[in-house]
Amino acid sequence: MKRVLYLLAFSILLFNCKPEETPDPVYASDYGEGLYILTDQGLVYFDYNSPDTAKIIKENIFQEVNSHAIISPSSLNIINNDLYIVSSNTLYKTDINTLLKEVEIHGFDDAQKCENAKFNRIYVTDPASSEIKVVDFNVKDIIAHIKTGIDVNPTDIAVNWKRAFVVNSGGVDINDYDSTMVSVDIKDGVVPINEFSGNIILDKNPVAVVNDGAIIVLCKGIYDPSNPANNIESSINRVGAGSLEIINVIPLNNIYNAGILLPNNNNTKYYITSSDGVYWIDATNYSSHLVTDKKIPSVLSVNVEKYANTDTTTAYSEMIYMNDVNNTNMSAQYIYKYNLQLNQFVDSIPVNGSVIDMIIF
Repeated sequence: MKRVLYLLAFSILLFNCKPEETPDPVYASDYGEGLYILTDQGLVYFDYNSPDTAKIIKENIFQEVNSHAIISPSSLNIINNDLYIVSSNTLYKTDINTLLKEVEIHGFDDAQKCENAKFNRIYVTDPASSEIKVVDFNVKDIIAHIKTGIDVNPTDIAVNWKRAFVVNSGGVDINDYDSTMVSVDIKDGVVPINEFSGNIILDKNPVAVVNDGAIIVLCKGIYDPSNPANNIESSINRVGAGSLEIINVIPLNNIYNAGILLPNNNNTKYYITSSDGVYWIDATNYSSHLVTDKKIPSVLSVNVEKYANTDTTTAYSEMIYMNDVNNTNMSAQYIYKYNLQLNQFVDSIPVNGSVIDMIIF
């Protein structure tokens, strides 16, 4: 009888014990402020503030944290404290401090770039389907498709307080050019609508767009290295965000094949790439100035950093990070750091794989 009572008491105790709770994994905040470099081999982190040169470069950080690779990566963007990684078929939202994947959205044909569209939504350009796909993170899915034309190539995108502006870049053939930018109304008052609202005709092959009060569009023109007689200079087109009319067109004299339009930190100048190097453009009068013709980049980032200007003093300068498309036959790819104050390259950062995009946080 005592044995029965003992077993009964033991069973009551056993079934009343709470199961041991498994704590959520803790991820180190190893990232945050720094330069993020996207290559065809993965995501690289460069800590430009670190005094320890052995720790300033980390390869394949997304794969290390999330245990899988990024397939066919396209671009990066930072919105608030999240790093967005666009690949051909997937949009990843990650925490900027840990690189831990928070959301993964599928359903793209050939996604290229993304931008914040307010209301916890992201616009993603998808040239393969000639449209913008609207991602709603409240439901974690694509909720709308906005056509930007027929058989067009939407690439870069900029957003102001109520509209998105998307440029339709041309093809790789000099005869397959485009000249259009479309606008999409993000909201009506406080109601999200995501509706096509206009089509603007620009110069040939618009490739990059930024919001600077007016909408500033960089058009690369026509570039035919095998027959320079076909070349048409690059230009900047300014468009009224409300009127959707061209304010003015500024030719970039003797600049061809422009590909990037990057504002500096205080919006006083733009950096652009071209067939013969990097230029900066005055944001007031749009005059162009050569930075360097020693590298021909396909990606740029700019940051203000401290450097030693003498043995005992320091100063600050804009640092331009760039790759060089001419070093593709080398055993390693590099990101080169250019000090604008000193007018010289001051560092090179080796990375695995071909550089696709980069961004500074």
